[in-house]
Amino acid sequence: MCSNDSPSQKRDGATGAQTAITTEQLQSDYGATIDDLRHTTLPDARVEELVAACVDMQQRLDTHGTVSHETVLELVTTVAEAMEQVRDARVVGDDELPDSRALDTGVPSEAYVLTPAERDETLGVLSALLFTAVETPGAGDATAAAGVVQ
Repeated sequence: MCSNDSPSQKRDGATGAQTAITTEQLQSDYGATIDDLRHTTLPDARVEELVAACVDMQQRLDTHGTVSHETVLELVTTVAEAMEQVRDARVVGDDELPDSRALDTGVPSEAYVLTPAERDETLGVLSALLFTAVETPGAGDATAAAGVVQ
């Protein structure tokens, strides 16, 4: 077999024949994330903040086909703050869940508790949102704006 018979492989195992994600796919991903966020155990105010950011990303993609790196950075910061809230939540077993879980507050108090499964599910949704943000056209412009050569 000749070396030209198979696609080239990069050090991380990725092939050179990767296809770029389309604007429509990204808009769909943001839409799916909105639905996923509404089914997480994040505090309501944080869910609404993240949903608003996802809607903003969808609209900017629809209008311009790209977003500014500042907009992506704001989304990433909001996701990081949400991850911190999940990290700081008290994790308890299903049988230890209190009646009131403080999901209607803007900032989780000591009453904000999650089961291990809820924590993992919520972190999964937030991680997927980070990957979507990184794939969004304009996200990589942050290094260019800072004068960093890639």
